[in-house]
Amino acid sequence: MVGKMKMRFTLYPIYSVADAVDREPFDHSLLPFDVIENVRIESVADRFRPGAFDLGAKRYGNEIKEQLVEEVRYAIVHRYYPKPVFENGECIGEPQRDRRSEDLVRQIMACLRLIRPMRVRALVMRGNVRDDESFDVTGYEIPPLLKVPPAQALFKLRNQDCHDLRRYAPKFVSAMQGEVWKFKMAVQFHELGHFQGLDWKARYLLWTSAIESIFTTASRDHQGGAVATERIKWFLRENTSIYAPGDLTRFEPDPEISVGQIVNAIYNVRNHLAHGDRLPEFYLLEKARQGLGGPVVIRDVLLEAISFIVRMSLLKILREGLTNHFTSASAAEAYFDSNELTNSKIDRRRAIQAGRSPCAR
Repeated sequence: MVGKMKMRFTLYPIYSVADAVDREPFDHSLLPFDVIENVRIESVADRFRPGAFDLGAKRYGNEIKEQLVEEVRYAIVHRYYPKPVFENGECIGEPQRDRRSEDLVRQIMACLRLIRPMRVRALVMRGNVRDDESFDVTGYEIPPLLKVPPAQALFKLRNQDCHDLRRYAPKFVSAMQGEVWKFKMAVQFHELGHFQGLDWKARYLLWTSAIESIFTTASRDHQGGAVATERIKWFLRENTSIYAPGDLTRFEPDPEISVGQIVNAIYNVRNHLAHGDRLPEFYLLEKARQGLGGPVVIRDVLLEAISFIVRMSLLKILREGLTNHFTSASAAEAYFDSNELTNSKIDRRRAIQAGRSPCAR
């Protein structure tokens, strides 16, 4: 019976919430905050019983255990009963219910990372909910070395982020559980990029692959940097700043870099890396803006820009109901073709603007 069955939980920790040093401190009265059915943003610092993280001390070390006790204070939490159910004549048992819960929580966190990417100290945790609402932790994961672009280093959860997550999460989960393959691949590349902390090149290539997933296909008329950059400038508007309001602190001057100004540099570096060429040193040495810790070089600003482009594009697809255009290569090709954004149409337009015949070679 459900009444005698232990409720279970799956949670994904949130780095932190905005405080007094931020423009707008977080409103704790919002918590617990409903995102979708049975999934909430919660304050969990007082949920863990003494010794909750002892089970992983041998594997991860006592230092990690102590960090978890001190730092896992907020989380996306899914509560559920693992009672077997029948779906389409098939019994979905406890292991499948556990797996579905974990997949759901990971998807909600992936959606939040589009809205507000933050550092990560721990990954998915799972266990049982006691009668007093405390958590018995039966398993948890520790992330590999993880870094975020400099502009995101101090990102914390804001009030608006909660409301945005509630707005986007149902559509995001529907897309991830459906057949929206170009959208799903872009999300996967975006997620994987966050866990490539040993070398920036891996993150760069994964995030530019996310851009490729959204804006190009394998077809000759729909591939390459030229068509991708034109589509990005059209989709996000080329004069849009790569820093959304609140991305930079009050102590960091806005370098006023637009999408249109930076997309070509993004593809230049991407092509150097993808083709095994030596990257010109000025990308690694030349200052592009001033950050809290000192100068931020071009390479890091490019990573900030790629993150912005991927996240804003995926959110726009959800917000404007465009997922049907990103189900497959053919759907995306038809969408961009109808907006005059193929290699052949772009070349023809440029030829006319240059005052020469579009048929000239």
